[in-house]
Amino acid sequence: MRWFAKLVLVAVIVSAFVPMIGEFINVLRERVVLDAALVNSARAANNNAMNIWHMMMLDAVVNEDDFIRFFSESFSDSLGLSYNNAAIGNPMVFTSDSGRFNDITVSFAFDFNFVPSGGDVFALAHDDRSVTLVTLEMETPYLFRTFWLRTVNGASNDNFLLRATRPFIVQVVN
Repeated sequence: MRWFAKLVLVAVIVSAFVPMIGEFINVLRERVVLDAALVNSARAANNNAMNIWHMMMLDAVVNEDDFIRFFSESFSDSLGLSYNNAAIGNPMVFTSDSGRFNDITVSFAFDFNFVPSGGDVFALAHDDRSVTLVTLEMETPYLFRTFWLRTVNGASNDNFLLRATRPFIVQVVN
């Protein structure tokens, strides 16, 4: 009879932690989805926002407004988000159409005079070509789906934020 009581105790404890483990896996999945959308949208914006006249000299000069506009279109289409078309600027705030995400804030930092050095992570083999570094920062409060975690998060007034910072080098490859 004692083994049966232990078995019931283990079953109760495991059943209490299974939803939280599932929520943890969902947090990791949401982070991967948001990171992939961020990187893919930056690549799409890179292909469309490069100034064609500077590309002939192998210089990567990006139009900031076009980059932000193309990024916003791609990012909102990939995740089912919406944004105000008239208020394209820095930072951009996206709202979820389906309620899957809280508001997502993306800010952009452009460094047009970026010169990679030998000790830099982005060491490139280039001569006098212009290279642009675009740093994307995304932040959104995570939308908890488990009742207990939602309750704890609401009581603490401290949102669990999903953040990502992605440097993106814009260059013309010859």
